[in-house]
Amino acid sequence: MKCTSSKLRDAVVLALVVGGAYSPASFAQDAAASATTNLDKIEVTGSRIKRADLETASPVFVIDRQAIQSSGAATVGEFLQRTPAIAGAATNPQVNNGGGGGAATVDLRGLGVNRSLVLVDGRRWIGSVSNASGAVDINSIPLGLIERVEVLKDGASAIYGSDAIGGVVNFIIRKDFDGVEASAYYGTSSRGDAATERYDAVFGMTNDRGSLMLGASYDKADQVRASDRAYSSQPYQLYAGEKGIGGTSRILTGRYVVPRANATGVNLSDPNCGTGASVTLTRIDGRPGSAPSDFRCFNPQTDVYNFQADGNLTLTPQERTSMFLNGTYKLTDNVEAFVLGSWLRTDSSFALAPLPFDGRPAVDNVPISANSIYNPFGVNITDARLRLRDFIPTRTTRFITETYQITGGLRGAFGDSSWSWDASYGYGRSPQTSSVKGYLFSPGLAAALGPSMIDPATGNPICVRTPGNPATAINGCLPVNFLGPAPDPSTPTGQAQLSALGLINPTITNTSENTLKVYNANATGDLFDVPAGTVSLAVGVERREESASSTSDFLTIIPPGETVCLTTQEACTFGNISGEFDVNEVYAEALVPLLADVPFAEKLNLTLGTRYSDYSNFGGTTNSKIGVEWKPFSDLLLRGTYADVFRAPTIGNLFSPTSPSANSYVDPCNGYSGQATADPRACAGVAPDGSFRQSNNQVTSFQVANPNLQPEEGDVFTYGFVYSPSWLDGFSVTADYWRVSLDQFITRLPETVMLNQCYQFGRYCDTFIRDEAGDVAQMTNAIGNFGELRTSGVDLGFRYNTPEAAWGRLSWNLDTTYIRQYDVRLLSGDPSSDVGAFPGIPQSKGLAGTFVDSASSGFGNIARWRALNDLTWTFGNLNASLTTRYVHHVNEAPDVAEVGTDGYVAKRQVPSYTQTDFQLGYRLEALNNSTIQIGVRNLADRQPPLVYSGFNASTDLRTYDAIGRYYWMRWTARF
Repeated sequence: MKCTSSKLRDAVVLALVVGGAYSPASFAQDAAASATTNLDKIEVTGSRIKRADLETASPVFVIDRQAIQSSGAATVGEFLQRTPAIAGAATNPQVNNGGGGGAATVDLRGLGVNRSLVLVDGRRWIGSVSNASGAVDINSIPLGLIERVEVLKDGASAIYGSDAIGGVVNFIIRKDFDGVEASAYYGTSSRGDAATERYDAVFGMTNDRGSLMLGASYDKADQVRASDRAYSSQPYQLYAGEKGIGGTSRILTGRYVVPRANATGVNLSDPNCGTGASVTLTRIDGRPGSAPSDFRCFNPQTDVYNFQADGNLTLTPQERTSMFLNGTYKLTDNVEAFVLGSWLRTDSSFALAPLPFDGRPAVDNVPISANSIYNPFGVNITDARLRLRDFIPTRTTRFITETYQITGGLRGAFGDSSWSWDASYGYGRSPQTSSVKGYLFSPGLAAALGPSMIDPATGNPICVRTPGNPATAINGCLPVNFLGPAPDPSTPTGQAQLSALGLINPTITNTSENTLKVYNANATGDLFDVPAGTVSLAVGVERREESASSTSDFLTIIPPGETVCLTTQEACTFGNISGEFDVNEVYAEALVPLLADVPFAEKLNLTLGTRYSDYSNFGGTTNSKIGVEWKPFSDLLLRGTYADVFRAPTIGNLFSPTSPSANSYVDPCNGYSGQATADPRACAGVAPDGSFRQSNNQVTSFQVANPNLQPEEGDVFTYGFVYSPSWLDGFSVTADYWRVSLDQFITRLPETVMLNQCYQFGRYCDTFIRDEAGDVAQMTNAIGNFGELRTSGVDLGFRYNTPEAAWGRLSWNLDTTYIRQYDVRLLSGDPSSDVGAFPGIPQSKGLAGTFVDSASSGFGNIARWRALNDLTWTFGNLNASLTTRYVHHVNEAPDVAEVGTDGYVAKRQVPSYTQTDFQLGYRLEALNNSTIQIGVRNLADRQPPLVYSGFNASTDLRTYDAIGRYYWMRWTARF
């Protein structure tokens, strides 16, 4: 396809062509004049044009190295997470379920991690192999390399290409470092866990021909168990407007559906037994399960399993080792060679509660045979659910991820002119191996739960293919009892069962890899003079080749025509991934001074940019940008931009193998009493007597890629001001309004939306399967270009640095972001799909001020207000800082439907959250300005608020601090 053009891009292209027509005549004319100022010009994120004036049309937020170190953060990802412009579902690398791969990502404006572009010195970096989005793991950028971080809060597809929708995070590396610097960091929580240690060493040398910097680092972060914090020790739910304890129906004593006629000896007068032809039973705790009388009817209100306290982690263990090299060498007076190389190894893991067994046909498809020696009911049990604690080890996944990135090239100047150029090649590769434990080999399990008998020759239990026939014994198989208590390892029978389970508890090994190749060439300089100044131009070309592949363990691959694989379904996939694309791009950008040094226009500049991108998988797209800088007088700068933006689908979006995910949902058939639905499949199998309540708040949802995806397209508009009053030296205030509009939005529909769409409108009814009891047993969720996103807000910033005084100096920084609007229509033209407090319900009002967990295909925490306030006192060699982070209250979205009620309850408000950090530092002049820092993060020990719909730990670990009060110290020695 060919993406359509817009009036903006046509106008910008015409202006650039006309301006370029004058460049040959002006080149020599202005060479001498440019030479005197060229050394003072630098490139600021958001523009390829080098300029001396750092105030541009685009809002850029700068974080220096000192700010990162003073924060007490051990990694740059940990630090950036608190930036007010970051919202939504940015990955905390230590999130257990869904973040255990160790990657930290950036989510500007809450638009998603793949709509924020991460650069290193203005160049692309290899994306993380730990997530399908392909977003960069910012912890793969060595901390020792970073001089500062520039955050562009504006669309920049015309300058940098795809993904620069929410903005750009550009890591500027250290240059011309001379000497040796070594640092050590250690921190621990007030509860004695979550210990972190980090060691860095940097060596640098410079001379008149070049520079060399070498570095290495090591950091290790310990885990935090869910059971060690009150907020995460239980899977909390909302009961009658109050906090209650939830859980899952896959309990330790099992949940079994058997015909009522076979439940002889069970107390069927129990109200929990119902009146249907089948009854749902559980084993009476302490009973052997060898007779029907050892069972009672299942109580869905009280028979729940606390998976949080039984192996789940809140924060995962991580270990990283990295090395880097940064070097330059002058080949001639006008040509310099440069190279930047980095290697990182991340060892991370996560742990989940023991495996839930679910024998239903749509799930594990492993029945308990009527002819099993352990089955007292004499009938096949096709709906048996059980938490396998003490049967097999806790589920764990360990990731070994390596990240290689090397960029090398040449840069220089065209003689004595103002023009400079650079050409480079970058190569990135990120392989990952995951080792998965705690799942079962399905064919072996089916045999162990199948027909069995006592071998008349040995007196031992054996598995058989034909009931009652020892001659059909299955070699290497021992019967397993999922109707009785866990095997006792102190008894021969228990040892035999555990041994049998060990034989069908394999280690699953998967591998994956991302690669990135980037070729680019750029040139920038002055074109000609106009009365208001000098017209400048930047031009360049880029070719990018991206590929990704993964190989799944054969045990986890689902055969064609089947719904389960050779392991229990939680670890299944439909195959391997192999995909690639390439893109060729060309861009031009111009800075045109319109007025200067006239009344009401000390400066009036126009910036124009356009970029054409030709993708191998979907065709071409042109994106342009226009910006205005107006300084009516020296104290005030007015600025504004309008930009086309786009995002190309990632390889993961296009080619990822289908894989299961345990996603939260709310069933619209709760309390169903036979009323008409738009499609009879909506509540198929649900008893129409009003008694139905979903037995789980999660469903296995198969996530499906889409090779026919088209790019997202949209526009970003910003305008604002910078006011630096001459009457108050050191003070400035910035304010910027921003608006983002995206169409052909690439996302997945939340499972709740699809169920509601089927219930109300008869759509998406083929995406789910219900079991015999009416529960949603399985769903299929394909990614698509579903709809529209509109968001807007305001960024405010205040700075004040007091004059030096006898008592020292104070520096005050306050940055806030207000999200005015965040509206998503998942199905274009269909108001019923507006996403808000209740997805799929027509009266939705938008996502601003709400939380919808990304695990439920939501957009995360879209708090209306976020703020970061920093107060730093400096007195000679001593400095102290007090930093306060604020996140406004949010309303929980759909998954907080009140347990035990029909339909939805009023929106629940998650309270505001404030965290205060303190740091004290001292510079030792006698030791070559070495420094020592001590600090306390979360000084008041604020625990994260409860979020009932939070997928991890009953809160939002991507937004709030999960650890509590944390003590740390850092020693930095310089030689």
